[in-house]
Order: sequence, then structure tokens, then C-alpha cells
Amino acid sequence: MRKMLHTVFLALLGVILLTAPGCGGHSAVEETVQREIEAITAMKQLSLVEYRVSKIIKADDEGAWYKLGDRKILLSCTAYLKAGIDLATFGPDDVDIDWTGNRVTVTIPHATLLSLDMPASEIREEYDHVTMFRHSFSAEERNALLRQGEKQIRSSVPSLGILEKADENARRFFASVFGKMGFETVEVVFR
Repeated sequence: MRKMLHTVFLALLGVILLTAPGCGGHSAVEETVQREIEAITAMKQLSLVEYRVSKIIKADDEGAWYKLGDRKILLSCTAYLKAGIDLATFGPDDVDIDWTGNRVTVTIPHATLLSLDMPASEIREEYDHVTMFRHSFSAEERNALLRQGEKQIRSSVPSLGILEKADENARRFFASVFGKMGFETVEVVFR
């Protein structure tokens, strides 16, 4: 009986030492958390949402007094926008762990537009009208119109809701990652 009490006492002492803060009980979890943070920061960018946007670009170049006639062009294109978190500024200091409450607070930057791609294969000339005394739109003029279209798409990003959706997905991502590590409460805060 005495030997059994001694064994139970040693087992309880071991549990207390392993779970006491600062006594090494969380070292395995701390190592796991550190590895996850390193893996996340190694990504550099976390793409969380992709939108496909169609754009119509129209140009109407009516002749000046010295140019006879006019010319018009209508181009359509598709742009692929990716939004997410730039992880260059994310690190271990952005993760605050409360071991006694089994909770973690993760501070991340707001989502930004990570890329905008307008593939040449998805640019089409829908309409082109040039009167007899005018020249067609040059490749340089068409490229200038496409750059203007890209600029308009970039300026419309806030109204598309892509950044808000990326923030929402970032919150879910980090809550899932730290939740799987065993934290009961995961709070994601944006800078």
C-alpha cells in the first residue's frame, strides 16, 4: 500500500511539474508553435482569395479639325486578382501565448492586393471602326489602353470586397492553425 501511495505521489508530482508554467511542461508545444510560425513566415505571402474580373475598355478617337474621320475600338479582357497577407512583417513577436488560459493572440497585417494578372490570351478586340482617312490603333496605343484598364481595375479593388474577404479568410486560417495546436481560444487581431 505504501509503495502504491509513493507511486501515485510521484505521478502527481510529475504531472504538476509538467503542467506548471516555466517548468518545461510546454516545451514540446512551444517547439511546435515555433515550427509553425517559421513555416508560415517562410511563405513570404499568404494568398487567401482570388477574383476573376472582366473589363471592357473603350476608346473613341474622333478626329481633330485637321484629321478627317474618326476611329473607335472596344477591347475586353480578364484580370485575375489575388489578395492576401504579406508575411514579411509577421514573426514570433506577433504571437502572444497565455499558457495558463490556453489562449493565443495572433497579430497580423491587413490583407493587400498581392497580384493582378491580365493574360494576353484573354484580351480580345471586340470592335474596331476606322474611317477611310485614319490609321488603325497601333500596338502601342492598344497597350496604353490596357494599362489604363489595369489602373481602373486596381482602383476598384476596395469596392470589390476582395480585401475584406481576404481578411476574413486570414482570420479563419490562423484560428485553424493555432486551434489544431490545441489552443482553446485563438484571437486574431489586425494591425
